[in-house]
Formats: sequence, C-alpha cells, structure tokens
Amino acid sequence: MSQLPSSDSNNSQSKSEPSIQQNAADSTVDSGMQAAIGNDNNQNQTHSSSNGNVVNVHLGLNPHIKPPSQDRLPPLRMSRRAFIPTAIGTSVGLTAGWFASKNQPGISWKMVSRLRDNSKDLILFKAPEMIRDRIKQMTDGNFTINLVDNTGNTEDILQDVSNGKIECGYSGVYYNSERFRVLFFGCAIPFGLNPQEQNAWLYYKRDSNDELTFMQTIYSRLKLNVIPFPAGATGAQMGGWFNKEINSTKDFNGVTMRIPGLGAEVLQKFGVISDKQLGLQISIDEIAGKVRDGTLNAAEWVGPHDDFQLGLHNVLKYYYYPGWWEPGTTYDIQVNTDTWKELPKKYQEIFKAVCLETHIKILAEYDHKNSEKLQYLKSIGIQLRPFNKQILVAAKKETDALLELYAGKDKLFGEVYQEWSKFKVRIKQWSELNKI
Repeated sequence: MSQLPSSDSNNSQSKSEPSIQQNAADSTVDSGMQAAIGNDNNQNQTHSSSNGNVVNVHLGLNPHIKPPSQDRLPPLRMSRRAFIPTAIGTSVGLTAGWFASKNQPGISWKMVSRLRDNSKDLILFKAPEMIRDRIKQMTDGNFTINLVDNTGNTEDILQDVSNGKIECGYSGVYYNSERFRVLFFGCAIPFGLNPQEQNAWLYYKRDSNDELTFMQTIYSRLKLNVIPFPAGATGAQMGGWFNKEINSTKDFNGVTMRIPGLGAEVLQKFGVISDKQLGLQISIDEIAGKVRDGTLNAAEWVGPHDDFQLGLHNVLKYYYYPGWWEPGTTYDIQVNTDTWKELPKKYQEIFKAVCLETHIKILAEYDHKNSEKLQYLKSIGIQLRPFNKQILVAAKKETDALLELYAGKDKLFGEVYQEWSKFKVRIKQWSELNKI
C-alpha cells in the first residue's frame, strides 16, 4: 500500500477536514489527585520552539476554583493490580488523573498527513483526526494539533518535520529515496513480521533502560531531527488484483502493476512492470480508471475493505493472497525532536498513549471490516486465489537477495537488517510454538 500523489497534486489543496466524534465517558478526579497535579503555581513560562518562534505557556490556576479540602477524601492509593497494560486503559487513566486539571499549558502544533481527501473512505485516513481529537479531549483543549494542507510526498513531510517547518507529520515510510531505505524496517518488509510480531519489533529496545526504541534511534543516525511513533496499522494485506490467473512466476512477465516499495522491486525480477517504471504517479482514485484504459492490468492496495472502496472489484477478477510484500504495515507520526523535548512531560505521556491507542484501534477495525468485506466479495463472484508454493519460494529467495544487496551497500542498512533478522528468528520460533 502506498499513497501516491495525483497528477495535479502540486496544484491542489485538501479541502475540508472531516470531524470524527469520539465517545468518551466523563471522568471524575479524586480531589487529592487534583491537588497533587495542581501544584504548578501561578506562573508563566516561555518556550522557544525549534523554528525560532516563542511560545507563551500559561500555567495560572483558575482563581474562581477553591482549593480542595485536604480532609474530605483519603489519599489516593495505587496497587500494581490497579493498572491494565493496554493502550485504552492507559488513555482512560490519563484522562481521569492528569487532564481534568485546568491549569495545563496551551500548546498548538501543525500536522501534515500523507493521506488526502481522495483517501477519506479508507480506514487509515481517520488516524490523524483520531489523534487530533483525542489529544484535544484529554487536555481539555489545551494541546491542539491542526491538520494542514499537503502538496508534497512522504520524503517532503519527513524533511519538513526534521527542519522544524511543521511539528509533526503522518505517513508510511516505505517508498522513500535510497538514503532513507533503512526506514522500511519500521513500516513493511517482504516476508517480514505479522502484525503482532511487528508491534513487538517497533517497541523493541536493545536495553530496556533506553529512552527510545531501536527504530526510533535510527532517525538521528540518518541526520533526521525526528522521532517516530507508531500510530496506525493495516495488518496483513492482500496480494493484489490481476486480470488473469498467476500460476507461476512466468505469469508475472509483462504484467503492468501498481505496486510500491520493496515488493515492486522483487516482482520486477519476474518481469512485472511497475507504475514507477512506467513513469506514472497514480493517485488511489485513479487506479481503477488506469485498469479500464489498459494502462494497468494488475494493482494492489491494502485489503478487502479499502480495495472495495476504490472499486478494484469492478475492474479486476482475480484476488490473490497472501500479501507477502506487506505482512504487517505500519504508519507513523513523525515528530520534530526539538519540539518533542520542549513538550511538557505530561503532554508527552498523553501523546504516546493516544498514538498507541490509535494504533490498536485502526488495526482492530481493519481486521474486523476486512473479514466482513471478504465474504461479500466472494459472494459476488470475485475469484480468491492463493499464490502457490513455487511462487512464494521464488519471491522469498529474491527478497533475501535484495536485502543482502542493500546490506552490503549501506552500513546502517546492514546493521539494522542484522538486528531485525535476529529478532525475526526468535519471534517466529515463539509464534510457531504457540500456533493452535
């Protein structure tokens, strides 16, 4: 899956931002807790952002609120068993504890999303809005993130965040230039990790005491002033739509296909001609039209739900699985490092919790709606086909050769590839051990 710009994307702006209404139960705060978090005193603080702008942060207490009586309720006591180690539980706890307090600093960020209005019917499109709305809700409107128009590609967003032009961006980093190819390990690698294993990898640290995850540390080594936070997963994807049956690697020869990233590079070994090789930049709402006019005779996007929204079932008959080139795709929010360090600790914690919550919710929605739409596609006569063993073995061989090639050319790629490979062996053994 990849979001490519439309042919006139540099001259167009995103129009409106759909509003996502989030349901949340009202929370009450123990007065002892509110007293504890209200001790910031009536002060003003000045923060200098990474782009040189001065941000005034107001920490004044509301003079109309009387201090809570210290003898009205006993002190709040916590036990280990009181905590549920899930993203949703974390977010609710933060809402009830920290952010019912009114004396929080006022912070405003800008975010650019790679997903444009032509993606609004897709599940992943909602993720930036979910994050924006949830953070605003959990901070009583004191921390706001404004979605702004975008006319650049993924790499433009990455550079704009790094340079401090914007505070954060939302994107998947698996179709960048050679310099950033190593970031594929944080998004999607052919024959890589399934969604559960991918989550374990993305939160993996070489040392449990490290502040950042292993993949987060890679950005600074690329001279990027960026910290990524996983914030939306599509889960396992499908292997694409074809206008003919694919019974061997020979059947790929001459196929013109819309496909990005390392998956495209592997299929090119079998004679597939990708949209990039054709010199095309095909936006997602143009894919079906390019099949109709004969420019393409195969395409991949995500899975049954999103593919249906694009109308791919109306133009192509054979639907293949598994999507070996994207077994656990992840999107990130990339945050400017200087801006992140200036963010109050309380807001850092809520930001991380909301990203994790969104990541889990998006993945759950994909699994649920893909299972529903798959049954519908079968009912209307779409031919579901598996890639046979010969194809998968050949594709795996070409994938390994490609990764070894890049590891030999790029020292950092080689280091991350080695770490990822060791992690993959361990976690696959664990996954296989627990298959039912």
